[in-house]
Amino acid sequence: MLDLQILILFSGACLILAMIPGPDNLFVSAQSLANGRNAGLAAAFGIIFGSIVWTVAATLGLTALLATLPAVFIGIQILGAGYLVFLAYDLWRAAERPATASVGTIHAFRRGLITNLLNPKVGLYYLAFLPQFIEAARGPVWMQMLVLGALFNVVGGLVMVSLALIAGSLQARIAEKPDQGKWLTRLGALILLAIAGKLIWGLVS
Repeated sequence: MLDLQILILFSGACLILAMIPGPDNLFVSAQSLANGRNAGLAAAFGIIFGSIVWTVAATLGLTALLATLPAVFIGIQILGAGYLVFLAYDLWRAAERPATASVGTIHAFRRGLITNLLNPKVGLYYLAFLPQFIEAARGPVWMQMLVLGALFNVVGGLVMVSLALIAGSLQARIAEKPDQGKWLTRLGALILLAIAGKLIWGLVS
């Protein structure tokens, strides 16, 4: 089975990767900035749940199968980018709504989950990254995949939760000033739009 040295090395690599700004981190930050700490935390847990699904899919070989179907892969990416554009539009409009109309935790969780599941690159990332720390001599490969995938989700989850708390604290301070609160919500919308733009650029470039 995986020894302690490998687990420590893998955890360090996960921490570095998790701290690099990416779609998941930016999405969580945007939700906290626009709708508060609880929405950001719910979005983070939605993304974590989606990552668990991708971990299982990678372990079962479904992600590798998806990589052999370019049309399906691209189609899922387009849906993901379109969903982010929709969320950005909805968030921009939310800037004009009363504070009581903010997104609930269940809604935020669902948004995080859908956003993650509609990003097939997450699954391919597992296929490219996890095998670097796996050796058949250590035991069943599928079990090593699950253990490393779970550890990756824990480390990444802690980073996202931290971001949700930090961004949520900022939102709580600014929310008391209506005008600044509106611009903060719009900033969240622009972040989501930037994520969608990055995904679209990756498709056409």
